[in-house]
Amino acid sequence: MKKEIIIVTISLGNDGAERILTELARQWVHDGHHITVIQTSPNCYGNEYALENGIEQIEIHTTSSNKVIRFMQEIKELIKILKTRPNATCLSFLSASSFILAISSWFVKNRIVFSERNNPRKVPIGWHQQALRNFAFRFADALVFQTEDARSYFPESVQKRGVIIPNPINGKLPPPIEGEREKTIVTACRLHPQKNLPMMINAFSMLSDEFPEYKLVIYGQGVLEDELRAQIKSLNLEDRILLPGFASNILEKVAPCSMYVSSSDFEGISNSMLEALGMGLPTVVTDCPVGGARMVITSGENGILVPVGDIQAMYEAMRSVLKDPALAAKLSQEAIKVRDKFPLCKIAKRWLDVL
Repeated sequence: MKKEIIIVTISLGNDGAERILTELARQWVHDGHHITVIQTSPNCYGNEYALENGIEQIEIHTTSSNKVIRFMQEIKELIKILKTRPNATCLSFLSASSFILAISSWFVKNRIVFSERNNPRKVPIGWHQQALRNFAFRFADALVFQTEDARSYFPESVQKRGVIIPNPINGKLPPPIEGEREKTIVTACRLHPQKNLPMMINAFSMLSDEFPEYKLVIYGQGVLEDELRAQIKSLNLEDRILLPGFASNILEKVAPCSMYVSSSDFEGISNSMLEALGMGLPTVVTDCPVGGARMVITSGENGILVPVGDIQAMYEAMRSVLKDPALAAKLSQEAIKVRDKFPLCKIAKRWLDVL
């Protein structure tokens, strides 16, 4: 049976939640479902992720500079749209759009589904934002969590309406490269305190003398760019650690690299980690809450997990991959199997069972 699905989001910026939304929407429209994406504040956080042809797009434009009035205008416009589509299921990934949708649900008959995409103990930031998120979750007909740890944070009334669905592998993932890889260690993420990039930079600096032919490339944008550049300069590694910004062709950039590294203090399930594994990159990541990395990686088999905040452990793990070609080859061969475990088509169908 074909479904009508309305995705409500703030904008289509460059965060992981928007990325998964666009991937799922692309698969659903390919499967013949009617998909609409409503942006309540278009371009507020950028518009990096393009939607597939065939997906209806609606932008809500408010006129007031007052936050409260603007918020009420967004709710009013959303209710007006939903009342014309009472059979559609509404889906939101972000706490701000979920709160708007929760209030709107008082006046419409649509099925409402929310999803937690990060560590609920840490995101959103601030007790008042978390209170709004928790309030919104009370009005969901169903909720989707990435890990059991994430679901266990919430009260039983929320947990019993929740299911676990991991992130999918990017449906356009290129095949693993053959032959020698570039001598580049890579990551792709927001330049944000959550990602603990100073830890990664320090670990790489410990490697730099022993492996002078390698460089570290950190793709992404964010509030810490100036601070990270200052750290890199203080280590005299400006030519070895690069911050090229956001790359729209990130898969092409990452695919030929020698290693993928993530130093996050907390995550849901990292999209860039899954993609790196699927492209056969030896992968070193922190075993951070809420357990997304350990859900996917068996340390020493298809990747290496290191403790959160442990620079020495990250250095040693990275060094072991660079020093031991046999280990790197084993990790690469086993990592590729993640493609069969989390393909987009299967994950999208699991979502449809909830929607």
